Amino acid sequence: MSKHCVIFRIAIYVGLLMSSAASMAQDFSVDADHSFLGRVHKIINRSPARHIDTNYIEVPRLPWRISLRSRVAQTDLRMHSSIDGADLYNPILASTGLELNGPLEISPIMMTPVSTSVGISVGYKGISASYSLPLNKSNGQSLSVRSIGRFHSAHLRWHKFEDKSPAVPAHFTMMVPDSTGAKHPLPFEMNDDWNLLSPIKIQTLVFDAFYIFNNKRFSYGAAFNQKTIQKRSAGSLIAGIMAYYADLRMDDDTNAELIAYMGNIGRIRQWQGSVGAGYAYNYVPAKGWLIGATVMPMVTFVNRMKLTQYKSNFIELATDEMNQVDIDEYIQGEGLYIDQYKIEKVGSVTRNNNVSVNFTARLSVTYNWDRYFANINGQFNNFQYKHKSSKASMHGHLNDWYINASVGVRL
Repeated sequence: MSKHCVIFRIAIYVGLLMSSAASMAQDFSVDADHSFLGRVHKIINRSPARHIDTNYIEVPRLPWRISLRSRVAQTDLRMHSSIDGADLYNPILASTGLELNGPLEISPIMMTPVSTSVGISVGYKGISASYSLPLNKSNGQSLSVRSIGRFHSAHLRWHKFEDKSPAVPAHFTMMVPDSTGAKHPLPFEMNDDWNLLSPIKIQTLVFDAFYIFNNKRFSYGAAFNQKTIQKRSAGSLIAGIMAYYADLRMDDDTNAELIAYMGNIGRIRQWQGSVGAGYAYNYVPAKGWLIGATVMPMVTFVNRMKLTQYKSNFIELATDEMNQVDIDEYIQGEGLYIDQYKIEKVGSVTRNNNVSVNFTARLSVTYNWDRYFANINGQFNNFQYKHKSSKASMHGHLNDWYINASVGVRL
């Protein structure tokens, strides 16, 4: 039996267990109502109709939802580092008569392939569980958990991936002497075909939650998990929080040159805590249709970075290589001694960065029949970081997006 078949059966068993648990909950005695499970049961089954305007929001009479879904997602990380080129390269160029003048700038680009997956989702009122199987060979892993109620939305997402050959363009200026001995600037540029031999590993964890003020006429669940049906257009102010963690690792021996270009930084960990306010709106253009949009700018008050530093034998080996090849071969070549690179951790430094601004945007399109529904929804997150020290300055951003499409039935 294949791995996917086993996982699919487990998902079905979980759905059956949820159904059985709900049936058992209906048989609780009066005493059970005072227990923890009894209280959870009452909260789940509590009718929201008395708290909402039924001219705007409809609560389906059938509480169960089963849907087939597909998902596409991608993460894009852009970095930029600027270091003193002379400090790094002039010892290497000592035997050539050349000098490096000004900053050496490098801009690694890491973008995951668009990952595609399909799966099944089972929901009961405000509670749902889903599982998806990947359709391509993307080596990324992700886990997403969401809770949507009348007053709130909460979402936790974990993502881990590797980029085995990121494009790493670099720009710098070489000072070349003429026949009189005067030196003139000559720009060099490493092209986008210069790819690393070892992967760069990235792991992110994002949690966001917000409060819905107009919870009598506006339903966030109508747009994003179809637990209710929005009958008329309505919107609501929202206020929320977001916590973000990222772990970027380049700490492999064969990445010694890149680590040197990044100011001897081989691992970057970042923690962010943000608060913000925005607006969510459900537009009903015609019966059955719903277009939902949410935008929430956020101010990041907690913005902490931990940078792990490494030393290596890169300069020593590069100096030896420069004595054997000319400068053009060195810049465009793969390197003679990459297999001999060694890095060694020397310590970590923690920085607290300035206040910054991030934002989250979501969009959803839904069509409801009597018992059936179809939905497409997506989310976009943007996170930024910045670091500056006496030897290097770095900044960058991470864009993270996904789109879900599903067709389901209420039971």
